[in-house]
Amino acid sequence: MSRVRRRAEPWIGPMRAMVYPKLPRQPLLAQVVLLERRARARLDAIDWIGDWAPGAVAVLGNALVLDATVSFLRAPGWTASQPPLWGAIVLLAATIPLVFLQRVAIANAVSPGPGIEVAVRVPLVAALLGGGATLFAAQGYAWANTLLYAVAAILVVATIEALLRAIAQVFLPLGPFAARQNPALPWSPSLLKWGWPQAGRAAQWLRNTYGIDLARSWVLAFMVRAIPPVTLLVMLLAWLSTAVTVLGVTERAVIERLGVPVAVEGPGMHVHWPWPVGRARPVELGVTHQLPIVFSAKPGGRLLAELASAGASDAESAMGAEAIPGPTADRLWDGSHPGEASYLIASRSGDREGFQIVNVDLRVVFRVSDDADGAMASVYGAIEPTSLIRATAGRLLVSHFSSSTLDELLGENRAQFVERFRQDLQARMAALHAGISVINVVVEAIHPPSGAAAAYHNVQAAGVISDATRFKSLAHAYALRGTAAEDATHAVNLARADASEQLAAAQATLTTFQASTKSARAGPDVFLFESWLTHVGTALNRAHLTIIDHRLDDEKATLDLRPVAAGTGGAL
Repeated sequence: MSRVRRRAEPWIGPMRAMVYPKLPRQPLLAQVVLLERRARARLDAIDWIGDWAPGAVAVLGNALVLDATVSFLRAPGWTASQPPLWGAIVLLAATIPLVFLQRVAIANAVSPGPGIEVAVRVPLVAALLGGGATLFAAQGYAWANTLLYAVAAILVVATIEALLRAIAQVFLPLGPFAARQNPALPWSPSLLKWGWPQAGRAAQWLRNTYGIDLARSWVLAFMVRAIPPVTLLVMLLAWLSTAVTVLGVTERAVIERLGVPVAVEGPGMHVHWPWPVGRARPVELGVTHQLPIVFSAKPGGRLLAELASAGASDAESAMGAEAIPGPTADRLWDGSHPGEASYLIASRSGDREGFQIVNVDLRVVFRVSDDADGAMASVYGAIEPTSLIRATAGRLLVSHFSSSTLDELLGENRAQFVERFRQDLQARMAALHAGISVINVVVEAIHPPSGAAAAYHNVQAAGVISDATRFKSLAHAYALRGTAAEDATHAVNLARADASEQLAAAQATLTTFQASTKSARAGPDVFLFESWLTHVGTALNRAHLTIIDHRLDDEKATLDLRPVAAGTGGAL
């Protein structure tokens, strides 16, 4: 732009200064050459350096700065980070060449209005504030990172003004070369200086640049005279409005007078002493909150998840009975849930004792107490009720889980545990005078960690299989024992029957022997003959007899001893 300002007013572009030869004689070729000369003349009429180069540089450069600034502000966790010390050294060292550049620009200023020396103030102030903030943040002062918001505000304001000026330059007529303004040099950096801005210089700049004379404006003079009384009236009304408090249906307030609570007012409009004599501290009325008992393992103690109150947000996130549940409604053991916390519990394997990990998704439903004492206690007894409930509930859970095993937790009566936990938590809140009423305790799930869910399922399945196998073996053993008992009873009965038969036979033989003995004593001849006949009869029953008449002649008689065929009669 300095090069353009040094041009002479009747400056002619290099293309327009050319001397063209005569047109060719052929009409078609002459038409083509004429079109080419017109296009060259049209391009030569554009002053690329003076008209378009400053605007293009302003748009591209400021767009890059604006994008980098917004990207930095949107980066997560930068406010709590600890930057390196060399970053502060680089930023503070960059102020030295920037100051030198500003001095050189002031010495070579060629026109009024904002120049390079004014634009240099933006990186100079940004490097100075950014370097100081980075230096303190590198020493562990996290609050110093908030100074970067001021740096970002300066950069955003300057870049947006430069972008708007560069875009507007396309639609505005260009002035003479000597008074040509650079759109890349905004006016807002001129405010970055020690002392209050002078309205006279701003009015002089508007008069010299745009021809606007504010000294002859009666509207501006009237505004200058009317601003002080109007400002005082508005301030008075604003101060008096602090004496009126309007409370909604779900609100109430503790009215203070000189710092002493005097009453608890319900919904509606109430009038009291204005600030600082009177003050109304709002308190919730009937608003129910649901708080997951979960803690963060990240630095700073930031929470992983915290549900909003059970009001409009819960109504919006509620789903229909036939709707497909979202991922947050998954309660399977093989997936982690946003509201879960892990606890160490006791375990026992045989004679060895150890620890196990269990995941618990527990939520506390609470609200501020309805009575006046509860409202005052919630205002003066607990600054952060959610943190108090979370810490107290976590302590109770740790105390409960330290004396229970995993099997006991999974098999415990859930209703009894919830009621006992709610009563203990309510007792702790009452002891702390927090003014909190614990309505319910919701236990979504108690299970092993998601990474160990498959292993736990396998262990449980192995236990079930082992129990089934054991019971099956016991049933088979009982069946075998019954069969063996039946066989043994049968054998014993057979033995007893055989013994009884043998005993009866022996008794019969003894009786026969005794009778024979008596008979032999009474008549020995008769007994012997009868015994002989008995034995002969018995022997004859088992013998094959052939009866021969003793009167046959032994010399003439013939005996046929061949067996007789069955079914044929015959006698000898």
